[in-house]
Amino acid sequence: SPVHPAMKDKEPTSLKVIAQSTRPYPSTPRAPPQTPRAGPRYFPQNVLAEDENMDQSSSFTPDPASPTPPPNTPAPTPPPREIVGPAPPTNLLITQEFKVTTSKPPPASNVTQSDLSNSIHAPSNPMVDQPMDASSTPPAARTRTAEEDAILAHLALAEANRSVLSQNGVNYRATLPQFTPTPIGGFPKVHMAHSAQIFDHLDNKVLLSWFQVNHPKFMVRVFDQSGKDIAEKPAIIAERLRASIAVIADFVHQETPPIRVSPPQPQGGRGANAFPVGFLVHQVPEETKNLILSQCIWSSTDITFEALPFGCTNPPELLFCLSGFTTSDTDIVRKAVVDVWSHDDNRNHIEDTLSMCGFPDDELVYKATRDLISSTRVELLDFKITGGLSAPRFNIFASSPTNDAKTWTDLRGFLNILEYPTGLEGCGIAAALSPCQLCHSLAHPRGLCPFPQVPLWNGPKLTTRTTANASRQSGRSRGGRLSRSN
Repeated sequence: SPVHPAMKDKEPTSLKVIAQSTRPYPSTPRAPPQTPRAGPRYFPQNVLAEDENMDQSSSFTPDPASPTPPPNTPAPTPPPREIVGPAPPTNLLITQEFKVTTSKPPPASNVTQSDLSNSIHAPSNPMVDQPMDASSTPPAARTRTAEEDAILAHLALAEANRSVLSQNGVNYRATLPQFTPTPIGGFPKVHMAHSAQIFDHLDNKVLLSWFQVNHPKFMVRVFDQSGKDIAEKPAIIAERLRASIAVIADFVHQETPPIRVSPPQPQGGRGANAFPVGFLVHQVPEETKNLILSQCIWSSTDITFEALPFGCTNPPELLFCLSGFTTSDTDIVRKAVVDVWSHDDNRNHIEDTLSMCGFPDDELVYKATRDLISSTRVELLDFKITGGLSAPRFNIFASSPTNDAKTWTDLRGFLNILEYPTGLEGCGIAAALSPCQLCHSLAHPRGLCPFPQVPLWNGPKLTTRTTANASRQSGRSRGGRLSRSN
């Protein structure tokens, strides 16, 4: 083969020497290479020329006299080199062309961001640090556990929960030091004669004017003030009410607009025989109205009042009062009432009355009658007469199955005229109801009013004068106790 011109002056044995030094005979012991075969130590300048002085197509013919090593001799793997050179031949007979080039890094200016991002060494490349035998299939997505889902669900609603806890509810019950706090179980209930009793004896023109007042608005009734007292000093009582309600409004909203309180005027003027007791409160914020109605009873040392919605509530539960029994056992009285109402003739009359209020079929009428009878409950009024003798009376309550005013009035009138006999404890008949002068309830006389027994009560008390007045009421009541039976 032709000899490269640059190698003509070289000794013919130079290539053989190099080959023997890099790969000795199998019988020749040698130490394993420790360092890369690179640099001028292994490639002196008088042996290998620079790349620029060598022809790319040059080839060398090995010395034919070189012995062939055994065929099973393993070929060692050369260590990495800084200069890429010819791989060590598998035997001493070099039969392939080779070239020696010097690796030079490209200029830094030629490296672009896209080249780096496409490199297998880019951080986002999934093949980085992967073992050679790793599967190319990406790992499956991990499924969250039930505990993890619960934690994430609660964290997603954390802000909503904090918002709820940082606000007062619509019916939040205020604790103002000026007013008696709501006792456990609530204030005693004030029972009225009918759903619209708060508008009784009010002048018709005034009532029409109140109808035209925009909502929010509500009604109030002042404790320990009769209709005649209100007629004599309506402006004074109205101003005291306004000041008390303004305290509550300022607690709910700062800088509340002025609240209006309109006093009642009796039908027939000052010469009337009966006087209204309800005041209209208007130009009040909705939140303040809801708060006042939710607590209902507001008692301070200056004034105590009951708040009522502007409108007709459900029919009153109090039907009538019975006297004539010789027992104080409310269970015996309740059984007598249920037995009388359940009698065939009386039950048929109840069903006929309820059928007039619009029930679509007879089955609903029968159900309404059963519900009325099962809702019966009894409350004992332990009246005392002269000498401290007991003369018990019993209030009879039931839940109305209808809101129809005429139906409920007719039904109550029918039940009121019935007699309620027992085998051994006498016969009960309806007795007149006397309103309480303190709270205006029909369920008890003033001497048995439960409000002064409310803890931390700020309202009017039972005095010697009022107790004496109560003793002159029907039954000569001198006080006593109340008990209930459901």
